[in-house]
Amino acid sequence: MSKNYYGYAGKILEVNLTDLSFGIKPLPEDLIKNYLGGKGFGAKILYERLSAETEPLSAENLVVIATGPFTGTLTPTEKTAICTKSPLTGIWLDTNSGGYFGPQLKAAGFDMVVIAGKADKPVSLIIENDEISFEDATSLWGKDTFSTSEELKKEHGEEARVACIGPAGENEVPIAAVISEARAFGRGGSGAVLGHKNLKAVVAKGDCDLNIYNKEEYIRANREAYNEIDINPDTGGGRPKYGTNVLYSIINEAGVHPVKNFSKSVFEERDQINEHVFAEDFWVKDKACHSCPIKCSKIARVKKGKYEGKMTEGPEYENTWSFGAQCGVANPGAIIYGEYLCDYYGMDSISAGNIVGFAMECSEKGLIEEEIKFGDHEKMIELIKGMGTAESELGRLLGQGVREASQVIGGDSDKFAIHTKGLEFPAYEPRASFGMGLAYATSDRGACHLRAIPVKDEVLVPDKRIDPVDTEYKAELVINQQNLFSIVNSLGICLFATFALAPRQLVNLLYSLTGEENFSSTTKLLTIGERIYNLTRLFNNREGIDRKDDTLPHRQLEEPLPDGRAKGYTIELESMIEEYYHLRGWDENGIPKKEKLQELDLIDAYNKGGEDLLSM
Repeated sequence: MSKNYYGYAGKILEVNLTDLSFGIKPLPEDLIKNYLGGKGFGAKILYERLSAETEPLSAENLVVIATGPFTGTLTPTEKTAICTKSPLTGIWLDTNSGGYFGPQLKAAGFDMVVIAGKADKPVSLIIENDEISFEDATSLWGKDTFSTSEELKKEHGEEARVACIGPAGENEVPIAAVISEARAFGRGGSGAVLGHKNLKAVVAKGDCDLNIYNKEEYIRANREAYNEIDINPDTGGGRPKYGTNVLYSIINEAGVHPVKNFSKSVFEERDQINEHVFAEDFWVKDKACHSCPIKCSKIARVKKGKYEGKMTEGPEYENTWSFGAQCGVANPGAIIYGEYLCDYYGMDSISAGNIVGFAMECSEKGLIEEEIKFGDHEKMIELIKGMGTAESELGRLLGQGVREASQVIGGDSDKFAIHTKGLEFPAYEPRASFGMGLAYATSDRGACHLRAIPVKDEVLVPDKRIDPVDTEYKAELVINQQNLFSIVNSLGICLFATFALAPRQLVNLLYSLTGEENFSSTTKLLTIGERIYNLTRLFNNREGIDRKDDTLPHRQLEEPLPDGRAKGYTIELESMIEEYYHLRGWDENGIPKKEKLQELDLIDAYNKGGEDLLSM
């Protein structure tokens, strides 16, 4: 094993489902040096091997499952990426999950799996070190993700890890997720892509070791990282106690918590479902991903009432919002059950709750016949089941996402279909957090809080906050975070760890692990992040994305917020977009300039598609 494979397994598994064939290739050194791992690997491969004509639900679309150098190591926290063209948005998608699947894939000897083609019948891909096989999954087709995982682990051993789809993915529901033992590759519809390919599951199991470049320095850097996480008030205090719900009361009090389909920003019944309620009345056990000291995941059980006995891993903050304030629901048992059902069917819970809130407003405005009132938790559960199974006409429609559903429903419902580029908003109101609005508008996968989260600097930090309803400094803040988070999503580390760790510490960890000179400074590392983000922008430009798409819904741009600290505000997006493009080195249409691509060593990508992009 060469120096370049310190921290990496060193191999790529290429799979073609059409003829159930596979090949094993060495991991290219240039790919490591310039794209790092995870999202970066996926961006490079998908840009080069897909075209604008590739349909997301087709045999020609690719699925890239990519680990990062930190995946499966001692470095605290863990993430693995799935990259593809999204059936929900039609553009770039990378979706990330923690847990244990990625570490087992790397332990099997692979940094990445590239999946092409479409099987004639349902199959599972089995990766046990270098032993690669395909198993008939006909008996698993139709089963939920929990049953699927349980059966495959019985067959291949408890140490094996499973990433699979449920009925939502099998029915090609555009908000379908890939689930790995209750951890979700959640957003954008990767589960539907696997469903179209007839790939029910991927099983990973291995016992390969990794080489470390400088063991003594790497252990020292990890010791420092664990200490920083432990003493940080968030990662060592609030998050271990309350899970991701640690944000709940702060966000609500700041008037950033969307209520009833983003019609307002303060939930009057918040005290019935805040972080204290779940911690005191519902948590029964902590759970952590691989190498994670934070233990932000919780196991919840409903002990009484209509939903007695229901359990879930969570609920996370986003789901407490999506099945709570977004739908006007103040029943914690219903929120727990709603999250469980999304994992059960294999479905994105953020989009699911956003969609239900949209349907409730459509109903109250008389745009759909079915009566669905805000606050009706039983109807909410019914709609989640309808989307997950695709058995009802309304469920099938809503499962297409709010953008597509609004086009069918009509009646100006597009004005309150809360999405950007087809991806539904998560749990932050842009009219009360201008930085989040810019982050949503410019995110490479559509509205997302994991490409940049400026609300942290606008609301969550205890001091030196940036004015949340001012446009100043927001473009620079969003760009810096997008570049950094591209690194995070390529390293194989959780975003939460970076709440405690500075970029310098990530460099110390990475360089001592890999010995790669391109990873030896924060400047070099952030340049890789900028390169990745510009490449996914080129991917989207090729799909027709430009200035017209970097926008927000009518509600955020034209309807003043009726309550909360930002009462009376709409978001001032235009000036922030102009500054963002200027600082990015993109032209007025949002296309990276040739000079910027030369600076980032992306001129080959430009030459393959740049002339066409400039003429759009």
